[in-house]
Amino acid sequence: MPQTSQVNLRTWIWRAFVQTALIPLILVETVLISVYLLTNASIRDAQVEHLRQTARNDLQAAASQEAALVQSELTHIARLTDTYAALNQKALSDTQPIAPAQLAMTPSGVRHSQRDDGSAASFYSSATPLARQDLVKVARLQQVDPFMRETLRSNPLIASIYFNSWDSYNRIYPWFDTPAQYPHDMVIPDYNFYYLADTKHNPQRQVVWTDVYLDPAGQGWMMSAIAPVLRGDFLEGVAGLDVTVNKLLEHIQQLSVPWSGYAVIISNDMNIMALPPAGERDFGLDELTSHSYDEAISSEQFKPEDFNLRKRADTNALAKAMEAQPNGVLAMPMDGQQKLVAWARIPSTNWHLLTVVGEDAIFHQTNDLASYYRNIGYILIAGLLLFYLVFFAIMWWRIRFFTERLRSPVNGIVGMLREIGQGNWRPRRPKTRISELESIIEDIEQMGQKLERNASQLQRASQEAQDASRAKTQFISSMSHELRTPLNAIQGFAQLMQMQGNSRRDGEPDYLEEILIASHHLNQLVGDILDWSSLQSDQPRLDLQPVDCVALMHECADLVAAQIQANGLSLNLQLPDTPLPVMADPKRLRQVLLNLLSNAIKYTPTGSITLACSEHDQRVRLSVIDTGIGIAEQLQPLLFEPFQRLGQENGSIQGTGIGLSLCKEYATLMNAEVGLTSVPGQGSQFWIELAHYQAQQEPAQPIAHDTPACVYHGDNDILNRDIVSQALADIDLQQFDDGARLLDALRRKRPDLLLLSVDMHELDGREVLRAIQRSADLCDLPVVLLSRRDQLQELVALGASALLAVPIDPTELQELVSALTPPENIHAV
Repeated sequence: MPQTSQVNLRTWIWRAFVQTALIPLILVETVLISVYLLTNASIRDAQVEHLRQTARNDLQAAASQEAALVQSELTHIARLTDTYAALNQKALSDTQPIAPAQLAMTPSGVRHSQRDDGSAASFYSSATPLARQDLVKVARLQQVDPFMRETLRSNPLIASIYFNSWDSYNRIYPWFDTPAQYPHDMVIPDYNFYYLADTKHNPQRQVVWTDVYLDPAGQGWMMSAIAPVLRGDFLEGVAGLDVTVNKLLEHIQQLSVPWSGYAVIISNDMNIMALPPAGERDFGLDELTSHSYDEAISSEQFKPEDFNLRKRADTNALAKAMEAQPNGVLAMPMDGQQKLVAWARIPSTNWHLLTVVGEDAIFHQTNDLASYYRNIGYILIAGLLLFYLVFFAIMWWRIRFFTERLRSPVNGIVGMLREIGQGNWRPRRPKTRISELESIIEDIEQMGQKLERNASQLQRASQEAQDASRAKTQFISSMSHELRTPLNAIQGFAQLMQMQGNSRRDGEPDYLEEILIASHHLNQLVGDILDWSSLQSDQPRLDLQPVDCVALMHECADLVAAQIQANGLSLNLQLPDTPLPVMADPKRLRQVLLNLLSNAIKYTPTGSITLACSEHDQRVRLSVIDTGIGIAEQLQPLLFEPFQRLGQENGSIQGTGIGLSLCKEYATLMNAEVGLTSVPGQGSQFWIELAHYQAQQEPAQPIAHDTPACVYHGDNDILNRDIVSQALADIDLQQFDDGARLLDALRRKRPDLLLLSVDMHELDGREVLRAIQRSADLCDLPVVLLSRRDQLQELVALGASALLAVPIDPTELQELVSALTPPENIHAV
């Protein structure tokens, strides 16, 4: 059955009201306002189109008019240039004798006018040898200086007036220090303000205009009107008038462009010659008006390609339109805004005058009027919204008032159920005058009372079960400790008797061996029960550290080798040759492996047992593989449960059924996994998988000594002292039952190893160990703590070198002493 979305009562009533009453009203109002706004937009669009056409015509007319004004200015300058060229030609053609001009000379071979005496400046480049420099020509050209001064005075647009000769002589007004500005070896005919007037570039021999270039005379970026000065067909020189970009900008900024627009002058090569500040942002350029003359201008320099309309992607279409027709208007985006660009050609120079106006400025009034009527529409919308908001608020209040009488008791019923779910069996009941809801409330109260009675009964039963489990665990632990005390004595003295080699008559059973086997089995059984009891009552703390699992598996193999051989089995090792460290608690990992090996020995009548190790995906798997009886697949999930022997409870194989359960618990505490694969009749493979530890450390090299090992033993247990004295009879052993005397002996003479029990007179073992750890001379002394199972968690935290289980196994004690004393003293153990 499909589920439908659920809503509360108030929402349901509100939706019904909105769908039947409010939506039709809003729809009608929306249609009326939309018609008003669309009509206003249509009228505005018609006005904008009319204004656009009018603006294009007016802008084109303004461009043509302003181009005519610029044309008149340029024509006037061209006439002055032509007149100046004629005067220079006349002065040079004069044959009257005249004294050579007196010019100063620099060490580099440049002749020049040294001071400003009101005349023009002279510069004779060192590119012309001194012997070939014509000083008479210089003197004749001085006759034209009055015209130069008057031309500059009466024409603000002109920045300078000059004459350049074929042999790199320059005469220029106003005067400046020419050697400091020009390169001394300047070849004037190589510059555009000279060669553009020669017969090759100017066959008509008329006045021509240069493109914008960087003035070598130090006046920044400029353009020049130049005319040839001929002697027959020989180009004697070039006369020129300079107009700087700054002065041209000042002039075009005075032009009247409608709608706050601006004018731009473009050369016949489509280079921007004069760009006012208003246009720099539109074109994305900074106009070049000045230059830092740190070095002399030794070659001609023109504006960069960014100033060429053809070579800019954003103005290429404009350049093509200007080349296609002399006058026109184009709409184009500039700096993110729509612009109208009109142009007109200046006939005398083939330049173009552009006028640029933003469409926003043209349509400002129309847009304002449209915005006014549009705002009226928005006001109507806002008024309707306000009306409907007030109307909705009133209706919402009315709906809230009616639904509150239903919602409050319903929410109260929900709250009662929630509190019952949280354990409050007698929640506060809501008030209502609706009989149906009152009946539901009474039923809920009765349900809560029944649940309260059932919960109380369940709690009592659970508490009784917990108390019984706790009592069982305490009984098992207490019983195990009570069994451990006499068992320790039996096992310890039996081991001593066996080490002393007590003789028995031929044919007599080896009762001592039977005692050791039985006591060892009982001791292991008690130990497993204590471990399991400890895990159930308190979570032990493990010391995870890098452990060489290869060495540990070799050690475990050595420990069970005799038992495997005694059972007629073979032991195979499939271990790597190099160390393989894992993160584990070495004691618990050893216990897990020994438990797995013990089970393999028990359940393998014939065949072999294999210890294997493999690595994959930063994990190391330690496996115990046997050829035993195997385990049925349906029984395998029960294998790691405590006290599960899978039908072997009454068999000949001894065990408690908690060994594998302990393995699983310890593996979990070491962040490891245990598992198995087994086939009945073929054998089983048990494994534990741990994290691989990467870092490795080189073992320290021992230092050879010839002295025998010295061991101190501190313990007030006579039985333990007897076992230790028998097991370590061949080394230097000193025993103490008083902690204070032991500490004094340690300060007088440092032993190779200390066996320490926490149970001592005066100072207990804990205080002795803390004193050793604080001492600079004894802090690195190897200390082995003698530990009962109930002391294990406490003693691990004390930081000793090793722990030795009580009852003491003499063989394990001898191996531990051999491992912790210098290698050269092993022969004494």
